[in-house]
Formats: sequence, C-alpha cells, structure tokens
Amino acid sequence: MKIRLTILFGFISIISFSQCFAPSTLFASNINYYNAEVNWNSTNGTNHYKIRYKIIGSASWSYKNNIDSILNQKLLTNLIPLSDYVWQIRSHCDTINSNTSNWSVTDTFYTNTPLYPTTSTLSTTNINYNNAVANWDTLSNANRYKIRYQQIGTGSWSNLGPIYNPNSSITIPLLQQNTTYEWQVMCYYDTTNLLASLWSISDTFTTPSFVAAPFNPIVINTLSNTQCNTSSELTLIVSQEANEPDIGTSIITSDGGNFDITSISSGDSVGFAIMTTSTQNITATLKAGIVAGQNYAIINSYDSIGTLIGFFSIENDNGGIKVSSTSPNDGNNYTSGFISEIHFINLFINPNIDGPLYFYANINSELNDQFNDIDTVQIWCNSTSISENSSNKNLIGIYDIFGREIPETQNKLLFFKYTDGTIEKRLLLK
Repeated sequence: MKIRLTILFGFISIISFSQCFAPSTLFASNINYYNAEVNWNSTNGTNHYKIRYKIIGSASWSYKNNIDSILNQKLLTNLIPLSDYVWQIRSHCDTINSNTSNWSVTDTFYTNTPLYPTTSTLSTTNINYNNAVANWDTLSNANRYKIRYQQIGTGSWSNLGPIYNPNSSITIPLLQQNTTYEWQVMCYYDTTNLLASLWSISDTFTTPSFVAAPFNPIVINTLSNTQCNTSSELTLIVSQEANEPDIGTSIITSDGGNFDITSISSGDSVGFAIMTTSTQNITATLKAGIVAGQNYAIINSYDSIGTLIGFFSIENDNGGIKVSSTSPNDGNNYTSGFISEIHFINLFINPNIDGPLYFYANINSELNDQFNDIDTVQIWCNSTSISENSSNKNLIGIYDIFGREIPETQNKLLFFKYTDGTIEKRLLLK
C-alpha cells in the first residue's frame, strides 16, 4: 500500500509541472479605424502564443500565429471600421503545439477614433466626356490622400494616389461618356497605412456625350527675316481645337531653302519647342541626335530636367526641307486642344532667289483623316526690292494662333498677312 501511494504522488507531481496556462488581464489599446493593439500578461513556461479575433457575431475567426513568448502585445491590422471585435489568446508550451492552454477569457473593442477625421467638402470641376477634376479641402496635419471612384452603384472601385498634402485636386481619367460616377477621399496621417480616416461622403458627377470636332489643324510657318540666302529663325506652329482627332503623322515640306545640317553635331542645341494645352505649358530644348550626313538628322526634345520627351526628323529633300514627326497614341484618339511651336534658331537658310517660298503641310490623324495646307512667305534678294515692294503691300487680315481672323487685339500674339505673301508675327503690349 505504501508503494502504491508513492507512485500516485509521483504521477500527480508530473502532471502539475506540465500544465500550460492561458494569459490573463486582456485589454485593447491604440484603437483606430483599421487596427488595434491587443495586450495581455505573459505566462511562465510558454513557448509562443496564438491569438484569434473576429467581428462579434461572425462565424469565422482570424488568427495570429507563433507570437514570441517575450511579447505581451500584438497589432491587429486590416480591421473593418466602426465594428465590434472580440479576441482571445492561448499559450503553447512546447514547440510542436501538443501542450496548449485553453483559450483565455474574451476581450472586446470597437474600431473607432476621433483622431483622424476626413474632409467633408468635395467638388468636381472640368467635367468632360472622358475625365474630370476631383477637388477637396485639405487637412493641415494630413500626410497624403487617396481617391477612389466608380460608376455609381457598381461596387467596382478604382484608386488614385498617393496625393501628398497640400495638393487638393487630381484628374480622374479614362471615363466613359454619358455616365454617372461617384468618388470619395481618404486621408492618411502618417507615412504608413495605419493612421487613416474613413472614406469621405461621395460626390457625384455625370460625363457629357462626346461630340467630335472635324479634323482641321491650323498650320502657320514664319521666318524671322525674308532676305535671300541668309540664316533665319524658322518657326513651325501646329494647333488643334478640343475634340478633334489626334494627329498621327505630320510632314511639313518647302519648295526652297535648306537646313544647314553640316554645321551641327550630335548634342548641339538647334532651338526650342513649346507645347501649350488646357492644363500645362511645356518648354523643351531641341538638340541634334543622330546626324546622318549633310541632308538628314534626328532632333531630340528634352524637358527642363533633361528627360527625353520626343523626337522628329529634319531633311534637305527635293530642293527644300522636310520635317517629319509621329505622335504616340494616347489611347483615346481625340485631343483636348493644344498649340505646338517648334523654333529652329539660325538653322534654316533662305532660298537664294526672289519669289514666294511655299510650305506644304500633310497631316494625318490617328483615325486616318487627312489634312493638307499651303503657306507662303515672300523672299527678297536686296534691300531695294524689299523697300519698293513693301510700300505696295496691303494687309489681307489679322489672325490669332488658331488661324481665326480677328480684330487687332492687345496682349495677344497676332499674325498679320499681306498681299505679297509675307506674314508678320506681332505681340501688341498694352
């Protein structure tokens, strides 16, 4: 009987030593809309912990596994805002998960915070058939914003961002015509995704139907002087109204004059270009790229920080010049309107004979529309002829940058066209 008691006491002692206890004193802290820290008192003899959590009433749990035994808190992320959560923790007292405690008592928390508000003032402007501008009021302590938008009622959201404070607008692109959209904004209050606001209320807008404009580019060619056999600044201007088909290829030729290609080497500056649209104004430097002999060169266009943004070719061809370019397709086949200016500085040599110099434009759209135009500049070979003929020339009309005839206007670039074929570019300042 004595031996049996000894064995029984020894067995009880072994069981007591191997027991695994669940942590206690559970609580949640640093609760936000999308995350919360859960805390507990650590227990002795634990190898690691396991947490489970869910929205109250949900059938399934989410888990955090293999939490180091030296820890007594864990961040739960990707939570649903404004929701009641319940969570528990248990201890694992060996490495193979065979000796575990029961799940602890439950603790609850609600995903809400007054610390990270969202903006409540939204508006939509510049609405057209394929894009619109979203605007909102900034919040002084916000780090950045994110926009989401959808065709109203579909539940299929697209996102834009990050948009860093203090920026307060962004263009919503690639929209469908005659369609109603809604959009919302979310604010982030640090550089992570943890401290975020709720999505704002929605603002809605409807895109109009698209009405295409006829393919009718305006082409203007000017020379800084009309003295024969001298170098001149040659300016080529092409513009389009909004909703015209995009230009695909453009070829401008002349029946006289030539580019002094032998005077340039790769990397030399040959002029500048200006692109003006409804939303931006880009000035670029033109530099020679590949120079293939005396009659052909590639001209590269660089923005203000030296990034290559485009290129075109120049040639001496059939007794005149040829400027050829191909525009990259932006996917929508229609323009929002622009003015493109190319200025060649002292690279063009005027013809060495009197008479009209003809420029021909052959432009094709991305939709296979074709446009042809002829422009004329009168070349003179001596100052006497210039003086004699200039006194007899009469003004035909005054035109704006789009080629529209208008009355003389101050503070605007104007083109004066005369009966002798010359065109003068003037800027009348008030």
